[in-house]
Amino acid sequence: MFVASVVREYSSFTELIDAIDRSINILKQQLTDFLKRLEDARARTERERKLKELIKRLTGEEDVVIGKLVDLKEIKLFINPDAEQESKLLEEVIDKINKNIQTLQNIKRALEPFAKTDIEIRIFAIYRDGVPEAIIIRL
Repeated sequence: MFVASVVREYSSFTELIDAIDRSINILKQQLTDFLKRLEDARARTERERKLKELIKRLTGEEDVVIGKLVDLKEIKLFINPDAEQESKLLEEVIDKINKNIQTLQNIKRALEPFAKTDIEIRIFAIYRDGVPEAIIIRL
């Protein structure tokens, strides 16, 4: 996901609410996909933990294999991350998607009373990260 600011124009609140519904549905699908990935990563985490314990028991050495992290200031580069690192990253993405879904649902509820009007208007929605953060109404 990336941060982007976009301005979209709508001819009615119903059209805007429909766009919000589509965004919610897309985010819910993404959430489902990431939850599956997280489940897989957690299963790998458990397998890795068991393998490390077995190696330690057999050799007496702690052979901790952790993925290399390179901090490039603007982005973190994980080289062959272990499952635990991957799980933490996926959890952060899932939290962000959940927050966006909640925000969109709250915005939709707040705008629904406007959809009942039949006033001819132009609506400009300013989006940031796929979520409207401001709405301009022109009569």
